[in-house]
Amino acid sequence: MTTLAIATFLAFGTLLVLFGANASEIITSLDLDYADFGLLGSVLSIGLGTGIVVAGPASDRLSRRWLYIGSCLVVIVAATTIGPDTTYQRLIVHMIVIGLGAGFYETVLNATVVEDFPDTAARRLLFIHSGAPLAACIVPLLIAVVRETTSIQWYETFRIAGFMHLPLMLAACFVTMDFSRPVRPERESNTHCPESVPSVDHLAFIAICATTFTYVGVETALTMFVVDHATTDLGLPAVRAARAISAFWGGLFVGRLAAGLSPQSPGAGMTAFFAAIAAAILLLFESGLFGSAEIAMVAIGLALGGVFPVMIGLAGRAHPSSPAIAVGLAGGLGSAGGFVVPWATGGVASTLGLPFAMTTLAGWILLLSVAAAIVHLRRPRSKAVS
Repeated sequence: MTTLAIATFLAFGTLLVLFGANASEIITSLDLDYADFGLLGSVLSIGLGTGIVVAGPASDRLSRRWLYIGSCLVVIVAATTIGPDTTYQRLIVHMIVIGLGAGFYETVLNATVVEDFPDTAARRLLFIHSGAPLAACIVPLLIAVVRETTSIQWYETFRIAGFMHLPLMLAACFVTMDFSRPVRPERESNTHCPESVPSVDHLAFIAICATTFTYVGVETALTMFVVDHATTDLGLPAVRAARAISAFWGGLFVGRLAAGLSPQSPGAGMTAFFAAIAAAILLLFESGLFGSAEIAMVAIGLALGGVFPVMIGLAGRAHPSSPAIAVGLAGGLGSAGGFVVPWATGGVASTLGLPFAMTTLAGWILLLSVAAAIVHLRRPRSKAVS
């Protein structure tokens, strides 16, 4: 199960960076401006968020194996039917559908891990989610190398990413993915509350959703704006500016592995601490007190690497009666952040300049840190969160 999940997140990470790796080709081929191009990434986030939220209750009621296989099939069809004749409007539809499928299988896997390994879900999800930043770090470099030796069109990269899901579908046929539906306690009188019914920590769950919202938003905004910021405001050459994205995603990958390998299982307290460090690094970098852009991005990625998988793991434990729904809501709000935060950052950049807009991302990271601290402080009051 864990191996299948890691392989799935490798495919998922590939999908996440194809727009960035093919930016100039897509813009030229479809004659887009930056606003139109940015909308493609936004609708992918909308599809992801919708798929994640819908998959939550579906995963609690339907066969997860067939949900996973069906969602992979949706991604395959949507990605492999993109071609040279695909118009901008059709591409928007393709992105929404790809996002729906990917959001579904992400939630199915997250919920299965949370239920199968309740005591080690956060640590296990750290390793599983490391597949996404690993692919996001490597795939753009691979595409660049291939383009130096042969001709590969932007739509062909989407087709390849789609076909990556075919062996995943086949592997799912041999992996145990479905869950044992818990027996619900019989109705009892209002004067007696059975101890077997776990309590729900609503405040902790709201704080968890705030962390996923801000994390995905910051991750997306940094990926979208750091290259232009490095070239236009910092005067870096294009090669170094491009390396900044790989450095950020590489930092996320190493950060997740480091958190997963740490002697103590990572939790909300460490998440809050390292998020505060990430905010400080970004502020120092934007103030000109932190040297290399690549080093700054690596450091920020390292500090934020464990946020999303740790919080997804804690979401299921904060809402133990319906863990798949909780995981879906937390992940769906993350995708909402992937739409809102970059949009807000772009609006600030248009009026006050990109340097100031990049600085505001430190504020979002601080909000993440505060929310994670709330989750940590709620731990003594509820056994649902740790």
